[in-house]
Amino acid sequence: MSIVSRLRSAAFAVFAATIGPLALAAPAAAADEPTIGVVVPTLDAQFWNNYVTFMKKGADELGVHLVVLNADNKPDQMVKSLEDLVAQHVDGIIFTPYWATAARGLSLAKDAGIPVVLTDSYPSFQPQSDRFPNYIAFIGPSDEDAGYQMAKALFDAIKPGPDGKKVIGVVNGTAGTSVAIDRRKGLEDALKEVSDVRVAGEVDGNFVRDTSQTVFESLYQGNPDITGVWAANGGTATGVMAALKGHGKTPGKDVIVVGMDLNPENVDAVKSGELLFDIGGHWLQGGFALVTLFDQIKGFPVPKEADNIKLKLLPLTQNRVAQFEKDFPGGVPPYDFKQHSRFYNKDAKPAAFEMKYSD
Repeated sequence: MSIVSRLRSAAFAVFAATIGPLALAAPAAAADEPTIGVVVPTLDAQFWNNYVTFMKKGADELGVHLVVLNADNKPDQMVKSLEDLVAQHVDGIIFTPYWATAARGLSLAKDAGIPVVLTDSYPSFQPQSDRFPNYIAFIGPSDEDAGYQMAKALFDAIKPGPDGKKVIGVVNGTAGTSVAIDRRKGLEDALKEVSDVRVAGEVDGNFVRDTSQTVFESLYQGNPDITGVWAANGGTATGVMAALKGHGKTPGKDVIVVGMDLNPENVDAVKSGELLFDIGGHWLQGGFALVTLFDQIKGFPVPKEADNIKLKLLPLTQNRVAQFEKDFPGGVPPYDFKQHSRFYNKDAKPAAFEMKYSD
């Protein structure tokens, strides 16, 4: 560790011990325009591009210098990116701890006196603990509920085969992440409520289109009786639909597909009838995390009761597309970052909110 890092670590320890984890502040060196580092799992997925675009809008409005790094779906690159941000002495870090990188990343930031917000995937420990007082908040989706809603929509739409069973295939996300685990729990919750659904097989699509297309092609080839697919996210659903077309099948007619994320291409697929059901809006979590961390850096710490946010998501079916497009032009809800920041607005409402239809 460098001399600068040691000094920062020492200062952080004294400061945290004096004021406690709830009032954890940014390094004293934070300028009028703080630098916040962001690490995303992959920019090969539309979801994470939406996440970053919304954050960039927030950075422009709040006055934040944003440094975005891509882990490129590699655990070691995630850690390397976090090391780079610590070496740059950023004022705060937002990252998604895929591949069990939470403790490593938080330790690096803690030693450097840097506050952190985790998004999308959470570790087994809570924010604002004695172990990691610099872990100030988690903001992410209610994945189990989303997985359950996807499954219910799928089961209701599939017709049983000659044996009376509804046969489905499952394409999961990145193995071991809380995101994939919780979405799969939601599916399991729905499966426990029915007796006429049979899972023909499961594969891991790693939350990206190309991998999902490849693994589902093999699954479908071995199980041509599949008439429904539960796909763990938007990219996965897109890959599944491409695989089905490659087999000469029409998604939405020959095989029913459900997904998650509300990516633009998936909204279009719902509109055309190729995708039965989508649910999402949680890429907004990046912007919410930015406001939360910005206020922390500016001396407005996260209250303990607001340090673990799990968002209920917006469902979309073909009959709601017109309403969706009316309420969320371009898929984005109206959001004034300064109005949600306690630094700019003393009466600010919480940074996070749930997307809802107006009618």
